[in-house]
Amino acid sequence: MDSRLERIGGRLLPDTIATLLARSFRRYAVVPWYIVVLAVVLFVGFAAYTIALYESFWLTGADFGTYVHMLATTLDGEGFLQQGKYVAGHPSGSYWGGHFTLTLLVFLPLFALVTSPITLLLWKSFFLAASILLVWVVARDHIEDRRLAGFLTVSYACNPFLWSAWIYDFQEHVLLPMLVLLAYHWYHNERYRLFLLAFALVLVTNELMVLIGGGFLVGLAISAYRAGRLARERWVFAGAAVLTVAAKLLSGAVIARFSRVSGIREAAIAAPLQPFVEGGRATTGQLLSLILSRPELIVESLGADVFTKLLYFALFLAPVLFLALVDESTLGALAPFLGFAWLLSGTEAFYTFDVHYPLYLLPFVYIGASRILGRLSPMLPSGRALTTFLVVVLLTSAGAGAQTIADEGAVPETNDHKETLATAVESVPANASLVTQNTIYPHVATRSNATFIPNPSLFGLYQQQYGTPKPEYVLFDTGLDTRSYDWSIPVRDAYFPLVGDEYGVYRYQDGIWILKRGYNGSPVGITQSSPSERVVFDANEFTASERRVNGSRLVDTHGTNGSNVWHGPYTALPAGNYTATFRVSAADSGANGSALTVDVAVGDRARVIARQQVPAASGAQTVTVPFTLAEPRNGIEFRGFRTGYGTIALESVVVESKANGSAAGG
Repeated sequence: MDSRLERIGGRLLPDTIATLLARSFRRYAVVPWYIVVLAVVLFVGFAAYTIALYESFWLTGADFGTYVHMLATTLDGEGFLQQGKYVAGHPSGSYWGGHFTLTLLVFLPLFALVTSPITLLLWKSFFLAASILLVWVVARDHIEDRRLAGFLTVSYACNPFLWSAWIYDFQEHVLLPMLVLLAYHWYHNERYRLFLLAFALVLVTNELMVLIGGGFLVGLAISAYRAGRLARERWVFAGAAVLTVAAKLLSGAVIARFSRVSGIREAAIAAPLQPFVEGGRATTGQLLSLILSRPELIVESLGADVFTKLLYFALFLAPVLFLALVDESTLGALAPFLGFAWLLSGTEAFYTFDVHYPLYLLPFVYIGASRILGRLSPMLPSGRALTTFLVVVLLTSAGAGAQTIADEGAVPETNDHKETLATAVESVPANASLVTQNTIYPHVATRSNATFIPNPSLFGLYQQQYGTPKPEYVLFDTGLDTRSYDWSIPVRDAYFPLVGDEYGVYRYQDGIWILKRGYNGSPVGITQSSPSERVVFDANEFTASERRVNGSRLVDTHGTNGSNVWHGPYTALPAGNYTATFRVSAADSGANGSALTVDVAVGDRARVIARQQVPAASGAQTVTVPFTLAEPRNGIEFRGFRTGYGTIALESVVVESKANGSAAGG
């Protein structure tokens, strides 16, 4: 390969330069074609898939729209890395008030080329696909057998945890696999100055990398000592240690500069530690001091959800056959992360390696696996049996990756509702101030005056300290079902109390609301002249204390007379005349010939505005309950109460607006 590169280069460049370039690119030029093709296929596939998710309102504001807004406002000169969300701890809105990253700034010129959310999705796929090639390079640093190096590379490319991170929005963490793998490759090949440069970039990608990178550094130093290289490399480790301390001090100083509070909020701390946290927040150092002073808390924290922790840890290491567990450098990186995830944090995503968190650790795991497999490869048998075993592992990993995506239930689709929502987004003036919900925000994030509510409890703290923001427009959608949680809830809970006084319903259609400050007129439609409503609430959208979901039905087989069978779903509707059509089964009759009563209730005290008795009958039946709302209402319930003792089942409730009639009552 070297001689061929030299012959080709010699036609264009002087021999000395061509030879130098050939040697510099030697390791990168031998990546097999099938690895390159795999990386390209995954790049194209995940880029297309995540773009389709964005266009169908699957991506969120918290980890995608936020980054779009940060880069857009920085480029427009409207503020530096403004997040577009309300956080009481750092009300200035800068991302550096919560996290410190310098490498994120590399996306500024890339985003400037085409100022679109799609730009970030393309670059995310590019960097993650490129890391596949670097896994091959690192594997070949240690493994002579191309078959084993190929197995490890394909294992990384098909890793279900990589795929999980790949489809999850966007974060600066997408740079970590490339930076970590490059840093280690340069270290292994004694390109120490390049190693220190790449390691510094790893440290300033996210403040948590100070702990993980520091642990990795300790592991490498132990490995170097055992190999007799530490004396020769001590200046490298000293320089890396200085960089680690400097990154820790810098990140702490920057976050303190942009934030009014410090530490982890109480809700994100492990439950056994929360009673000992004062002031609602605690730093990592304070939590470590706490568990050291009370060793029983270590047992309690480790024991919390211990089966899930161990299960996901095993699943995380299975694609590399657990080889990384005996490598010092990987153990050094894993130790601080697991210590934080298993002992200090109450966030499940940490110890289940969910969303983007695998990107913190996957490159270290594959570095360790490469090192161990390189030592073992001369002792491994060659032949069909080993190849078959490796293929089975790869197919299992790829199957788990596909299952990971399937479990998300993220199926991009365009329907009439989403087209109406896209029209609603465009109907809000681009230069107007706007508050919207988490799942809509990515589509308005390039607007400097657009903000969103990502977390009800955090927004509640903001409201307590600074009051409710008063934008010109508020946009939310009660019918957007791309996420299991209805992200319109925190928006309407915050702004419905202001409807009729400071805000009016400006536009409404199909569960999509646009409130306008100071508007006193009647609402109009979005794609049609008048407001309309037809929404189907399935049985699984309702709640009850005693229930069993059987297929698509909510079933209750026993209960006392007058007991509530179901309630919810606490939706919102504008003023108007409606019908609620319940599709139910009520097999047994009570004393009055009725087995069930259904009603419509509004307000905090669930005031009943319409009620209908359901006669006992065999099989499913439909019961229509007309009701009227004199004003827009939030938290509307469609309930069922037992009036007999037989089996009762709910299939759905269909709510429709009536074309004629005036609003009165309600």
